[in-house]
Amino acid sequence: MNQQARPGESWTLTDVTLLIQKPDLDPEDVTRRLDIQPSAVRNPGVDRWGPPGETSGQWRLQCDERTTRTFSEQLHFILAAAEGRTSVLQSLNAEGCEISIVIGGYAANDSQLSLTAAELIRLARLDIPLTLTPSLSER
Repeated sequence: MNQQARPGESWTLTDVTLLIQKPDLDPEDVTRRLDIQPSAVRNPGVDRWGPPGETSGQWRLQCDERTTRTFSEQLHFILAAAEGRTSVLQSLNAEGCEISIVIGGYAANDSQLSLTAAELIRLARLDIPLTLTPSLSER
């Protein structure tokens, strides 16, 4: 019998984050230079709430279901913020900051995350690494 492959469900409870980190990062300096209020910051050093051994300072701009439940809108929010500040992001990168766009969410075995060609072009133009962090735990 010929069965057509059935596409899986989309990731759920997605979030998109612009993440900047560096061992000696000054989050206030990043905020001043980018002229954006972050969603969260972490000063360098041991953080009792963070992963063991993680001591880098972090600056995060996150868009999640509290802003919009639509993944494409979350991605657009972060891309628009980054696209307007490419020269600052390039300077931070040249100074040793690790910069990435992180996409997270819940993913089942056959689930998928769809990006349009236009979204991929926007990501590529930024020249910022993209990290996918699916949560594979059963809900």
